[in-house]
Amino acid sequence: MSAAAERWVRWWCEAWHFAHPGWRQSSPLLEAAADCANSRHAALVQSLGISATQPPPPHEGVLQWLALGESQRQYALTLAQHICSAKAPSQALPADADWCRSLGKALRPGLWLTTEATDPRLLLGAWAGPACWERLRLQWAPGSLEEVPPGLPAKRLATLWAAVLWRTSQMERNRVD
Repeated sequence: MSAAAERWVRWWCEAWHFAHPGWRQSSPLLEAAADCANSRHAALVQSLGISATQPPPPHEGVLQWLALGESQRQYALTLAQHICSAKAPSQALPADADWCRSLGKALRPGLWLTTEATDPRLLLGAWAGPACWERLRLQWAPGSLEEVPPGLPAKRLATLWAAVLWRTSQMERNRVD
């Protein structure tokens, strides 16, 4: 099994290890997860609202997201928000403003995004799909997210997140070089 496939299976089956600290405080069962994960796995995933299913084939984009550090994830979310909302506060680097504007013109989010769907984390969830979102949402504090809006165009979301993840990887590469 490749390292990426192993990371995927571990994340899929033990998503609570990657959860925001707020989840540990809100769930006594999660607090004791290290002790009971093997014997009480079904109860643990149920308490988090996760379906206990076999992992699907790895989602390459989600694997890229999981490989990002916290600052890179924030950067990616900022880029997505800037691309999808001309009114979004520009926390992106000035060098990214033109890139975001160009991608926004190409994707035309004003035609397919509703006013409720402005949180880039929800766009991430819509792109990743319901099964992955059950686990991805654990990265943020409990209760901090709305429901993922239905009916968003999959191809535009795929383009958005492929571009954002590429740009985030370029940012990191430029820092290293």
